[in-house]
Amino acid sequence: MGASLRSNLYALLLLSTYAGADTSPTPVLQANQLHFISANAEFTLLHEMGHLLISELQLPVLGREEDAADQLGFMGLFLLADKQRDRDFYAKLLDVADYWRLEWQRPKQPDEEVYAWDSHGLDAQRFYNFACLAYGSDPKHLEWIISATGLPDERAFYCPEEYQQVAHAVNWLEQHFRRPAGTPIQHHIQVIYDPPPKSLRHGAQMLAKVRASGELEAVAKRASETFALPRGLTLRLTSCGAADAWYNRQSGELTLCYERLAHFQQLAQQLPRLRASESQQISPAATRQQQP
Repeated sequence: MGASLRSNLYALLLLSTYAGADTSPTPVLQANQLHFISANAEFTLLHEMGHLLISELQLPVLGREEDAADQLGFMGLFLLADKQRDRDFYAKLLDVADYWRLEWQRPKQPDEEVYAWDSHGLDAQRFYNFACLAYGSDPKHLEWIISATGLPDERAFYCPEEYQQVAHAVNWLEQHFRRPAGTPIQHHIQVIYDPPPKSLRHGAQMLAKVRASGELEAVAKRASETFALPRGLTLRLTSCGAADAWYNRQSGELTLCYERLAHFQQLAQQLPRLRASESQQISPAATRQQQP
């Protein structure tokens, strides 16, 4: 499912250009920018699925729920990839980490800032957390991530343990909350598509491609089949007026905003600068080690 999801998200996000006159040219995105966009769209959906599972299955959470949802979403990338963990997969993990580096570096309006009292971690903290989990997943082959991200040795030393701790928690979740084999599925996650906003160029074409791909339905179906959900739930793609995504535990609705997808495209324009900085930090020997 992962490869198909990426290819259809490429088509989706190539069309998601906000603001400006309709006659303005659509930015030409490079392959690495497309990978960045799709990786973070995929992670966002899995992060919110983490909130959904925490709420609906009443999962025990020690610490902040946002941190737990980050870990569930990040580990969800591993579960979707299954054994197909190659150079492209590890590049995807770096894309997710780098999104938070770009957010950390991006000048923000006051209403966009994440403050120390917020339930979310600071952008810089989330960047280092994801870099740590990525490196810790395979430290033998991914030492280059330390150089690419600037992950301090003091943190990197414990990253394999951090990854194993998170992997153990996800395995425990699957063992204790998986729907018993052979039992009927009583509740499903329904997917709803709202019309895209008028400010979204080629919105009708984008919506048609997303619906035709069936990828949101595939994610909803997998969650419905894997876990015994206590009620019917909803996954909605809609316009929110802001680059956002969330899970509403009262209504049982997961919302993914068109504006957030467009925001990924805007940040992807900064990748050439970021990648140039990363390549200067990675030695040729480290680059050769990227292929497990």
